[in-house]
Order: sequence, then structure tokens, then C-alpha cells
Amino acid sequence: MSDYPRIYVDACCYIPNAHLKDRIGNGESACGVLIIDTNNEEYEFSQYLGDKTVPQPEFEGLVFALDKASEVLRRNQSIEVWMDSQLAVKWMNREYKLRKEHIKPLCDRARALSQRFAGVSYYHHSRDSEFARRADRIAEAEYRKHHAT
Repeated sequence: MSDYPRIYVDACCYIPNAHLKDRIGNGESACGVLIIDTNNEEYEFSQYLGDKTVPQPEFEGLVFALDKASEVLRRNQSIEVWMDSQLAVKWMNREYKLRKEHIKPLCDRARALSQRFAGVSYYHHSRDSEFARRADRIAEAEYRKHHAT
């Protein structure tokens, strides 16, 4: 058992080379959320996000995750949020100044939702970590529901 509930968030966005810094363009996207409470009870959520620019899906996924977490977790506790987007984590931890105007409302919404909890700590993890891969699979499954091949 963990001392704090953990929320793992990932988004998939299909833009060629979307992972590259300063990539311009839109792509279809979805997010996946894995919430593990202090009793190791797991909750999975996903949402199709539609046509987005990078890094919109990461932040929309975070907003979705915090909203869902407030439905399944006690609000008087601290939580941990884990993301593979180092940029989003650094913005949320205020290590980087947020200059992208189209992301500011999402960041503000995430900060407002974080007030539902006693505290929120944001952490970056590798895309190769077990929980990152699980959140990615949840996001990919949601994306495939809307883009069957």
C-alpha cells in the first residue's frame, strides 16, 4: 500500500513526430488515466479528445484525471500525479514559465481542480515505466474506439 493515491496520466496524439520539440500541427488524440488508491484499488478512465495540438492532450488528460480522481478518492487527502510529459510536470510545478496562450486555460483548470485535494505532487516518469505503459494502453484503446482500422 502507498501513503498517497497515485494518478497516472497519458495522452496519445497522432501527429507525425509529435514528440519532437516545437512540432507544429494538429492530430487526433485521446487520454488514459489509471488511479490507484491507498488500498491498491484501481480505476481506469479514458476520453477521446479529438483534434488537438501538442501539448493540449497532455493537459486535457490531466484535467480529466483530476476530475475523475475527485469522484473516486477522498478530497481531504494528498495525491501524486505521474506523467510522462516532463514539460507538463514542470509547468504544473512552476519550474517553467507557461508562455503558450492556448495551454494557459487548461493549466489554470488543472490548478483549480487540484484544490479539491489536500495537496497534489506532480512527478515525471519514463514512458517505459510499468504504470506509464498501462496509462498509454488505456489511451490507445480509447483512440482505437474512434479510429478503427
